[in-house]
Amino acid sequence: MYNNMGLILSTSYLVITLLLKWVSYTKFEAALNNQNIAYLEIDTRPSPLNTILWSANVQTEDAYLLANYSFFDTQPITFESYPKNHELLGNLVEDESVKRMIAISEGWYTINKKDNVLYFNDLRFGLLSLTPKAENFVFKYRMDVDVSGKVTFTEEPKDNRDGKKLISELWQRLKGN
Repeated sequence: MYNNMGLILSTSYLVITLLLKWVSYTKFEAALNNQNIAYLEIDTRPSPLNTILWSANVQTEDAYLLANYSFFDTQPITFESYPKNHELLGNLVEDESVKRMIAISEGWYTINKKDNVLYFNDLRFGLLSLTPKAENFVFKYRMDVDVSGKVTFTEEPKDNRDGKKLISELWQRLKGN
């Protein structure tokens, strides 16, 4: 009896999550159309520990747009633009480590350059902040090139306070805009 109840409960949750994913996807799609934004692809996912607040990565020709949508929102969805900057890789794009990182990120990445150092940002897990124009990606890697041209990636350290702050921001954002 408890096994059946467990299966019914977990299956129901999965079905509801799929339905909510479809609803959130259509909301993001409608927002893009209403704002006349041409896009190539949309990737949506729920934020951690809930199915009320959803995030989207939207690929455009030269940038990625990131946005959040709560089922309690009363304002239109706003998209933050992050330039792809893939051209900053130059010939490094041929390096096996770079190819592997691009494959791991499933193509959802940006490149930043700061103080002559390149950074690889994996967009699939979003940012450690909901602040507009934030650049502290959950997975941000410093790219170092040795004398032979081989690229090594070093994950940027995170501060424990970033995670606590993000949980607080997610809780506030979940309640709607």
